[in-house]
Amino acid sequence: MSHPITGNRRSILIYSLVWLMVAATQGLLYLYVFNFSIPVVVTDALFSSLLFGFMGLLAWYPTRYIPFHRQSPFYSISAHVVAGGVVMGSWLLLSIGVLNAIFSSQEDYIEFLNQTVAWRAMLGGLIYLVLVLIYYLVSNNQKLQERNQQEERLKGMVRDAELNMLKSQINPHFLFNSLNSISSLTMSNPEEAREMIIRLSDFLRYSLKHRENEYVPLGEELGRMKDYLAIEKVRFREKLLYEFDVDKACEEFPVPTMIFQPLFENAIRHSVYESVDPVSIKFSCVPDEGHMKAVISNDFDPAIPTRKGTGVGLQNVRQRIALAYKEKGTVQWSGNDGVFSVTILFPRIFI
Repeated sequence: MSHPITGNRRSILIYSLVWLMVAATQGLLYLYVFNFSIPVVVTDALFSSLLFGFMGLLAWYPTRYIPFHRQSPFYSISAHVVAGGVVMGSWLLLSIGVLNAIFSSQEDYIEFLNQTVAWRAMLGGLIYLVLVLIYYLVSNNQKLQERNQQEERLKGMVRDAELNMLKSQINPHFLFNSLNSISSLTMSNPEEAREMIIRLSDFLRYSLKHRENEYVPLGEELGRMKDYLAIEKVRFREKLLYEFDVDKACEEFPVPTMIFQPLFENAIRHSVYESVDPVSIKFSCVPDEGHMKAVISNDFDPAIPTRKGTGVGLQNVRQRIALAYKEKGTVQWSGNDGVFSVTILFPRIFI
């Protein structure tokens, strides 16, 4: 923790101006009340005030290294009394000794100087106490700022850990489903199985490539989602239909990597698997009042019971959006009139 005054040019300037004002006040008092000569006034005021200002800088170190304990304040108070005594004693000895040596021929001033040792000591002690209190306030404020910075760093680490945990939950689930699809084709249609393996390898390469880069342009993310849907279409053929309607303003918008994959996976799992008719999955994105509004919707037949799910995919997306955009993004879903839709509002300014 650096010195709150010497570590900053502005603080040094303000501190110096304060002591110059103290010296000016002292000088005017000596000049108009005690009628001392100008050389005496200037020398006493400047030397004693500026010397005390320098000694006051040293008061930071006992404040810095002698923390005040409310439970047992005796040690702290005793230590400061000793430190204050050293500072005050040094200041009085130097100032009184130097001024006596300079103006030894002016008996009236020397007499006044020796008579004012006691009130100089009391006034200096009061100023020293004020400086110590100010230093304690500054020290506590610096510690509070450091603690807040540490908390922010810890929150960032926890946030990154949570995001990595959520991503690790998504990727193995997708890989498991894809390998099942490939397994079903290896005997019946090896060529299509080979095509799925190639697409899957490209998709996983993308996922690994961006593991440390959390955000990618929406256009790039959707390109990988099209690969994913193409993998599934090899298996489901005409049962799976999909279309994308993306405004050009959305294409460069940064989104979290792999954020849409569990939503497409849910649409296939809960609609395409159970349906005998073609199922259409639609993706759209448009700017919307300070947000980028992305909607993924799919057909479903309310009369056909769907596979019971755990809701992990939707909850993961919601948690990732909340973590990535600091609670400023939202995820909502609904199922009405045979259409299930998930709406994500990405804040356009989130950093």
